[in-house]
Amino acid sequence: MGLQFHPERMRHPDTDQFDYPGCPKAYQEFVKAVIAYQKKLNSTTNSLPKTLKLNQEMEKKRKVILRSFSLARDMYTAGKEISPSKASELKAGAEFLESNTALSLQQEIRLKQMGATVRNAGSYLEKLKLNEGRERLARNLMGKMAVEQLSDLLSFYRMMGQICSEVLERKLNGIVNDIEAS
Repeated sequence: MGLQFHPERMRHPDTDQFDYPGCPKAYQEFVKAVIAYQKKLNSTTNSLPKTLKLNQEMEKKRKVILRSFSLARDMYTAGKEISPSKASELKAGAEFLESNTALSLQQEIRLKQMGATVRNAGSYLEKLKLNEGRERLARNLMGKMAVEQLSDLLSFYRMMGQICSEVLERKLNGIVNDIEAS
């Protein structure tokens, strides 16, 4: 249960006199507690580590990614297509979002210090471990294959990639055409 003081309700109108004996003392203790709590809050915010200074290269990358996200947001809110000259600027943000690299321990600690949380982090880590296992298994299997088999496998996956790109493009164009029609 919280303690609340309403000094305006405890005083006589237009005076500094309190209705109940002992009210000034309780109120003064309350004010002292508030001031102490405020000092405690200020001291903890001052003890936080200083912001990380990025070198010029990392700062430049950060700005490029930020610009990409800004363009994507503007494109989304305006509901318009972006000009081809600016389309290349979106690539950095897309690559950043598509990257499937796990955070280093230092990055994870830094994000936690900033108050960031990751939703479904457990399922993400599980998926990451599963992908690593699959990759290891595929490498072992391919290491045992002959050069001819590897060449056939590579051409097959290139063909499948091309087919997938074409079908995906058709579906996305169909979705865009459906939206424009309505």
